[in-house]
Amino acid sequence: MSGYTVKIAELGKLIGDLETGAGRMADANKKLSGGGAWGALGNEDLAKSGMDFEEAWEFGIGRLGDAAEGVTERLKKAQQKYQKMEEEFGGDLNKFAELIPRSDGPSVGGGYTGGITDILGGGR
Repeated sequence: MSGYTVKIAELGKLIGDLETGAGRMADANKKLSGGGAWGALGNEDLAKSGMDFEEAWEFGIGRLGDAAEGVTERLKKAQQKYQKMEEEFGGDLNKFAELIPRSDGPSVGGGYTGGITDILGGGR
């Protein structure tokens, strides 16, 4: 098959998974925060290593969380656009695809948007 296929429900699941992951990263940062407890370890080198690790962890996980949030927002917008296309054109594209003689049947409708080359028979 040439073109593309977007499975809207699966895109929604991916968005949910990313949101869950971003939330877990934020929770991990909160739990790791030593709140100055590193100095109570009694060893200056160990305390410094702990603080350095905490700082690097917070920065790295924070960046990953920010990236996940950005990707999630863009995926939500894309999902909304694909859903709108499906609602507006999915039925008409199915009717059009039924007019094209094919052995494998149409690939548009039923919750996903297919590529135009597949609709026009390019995927045969």
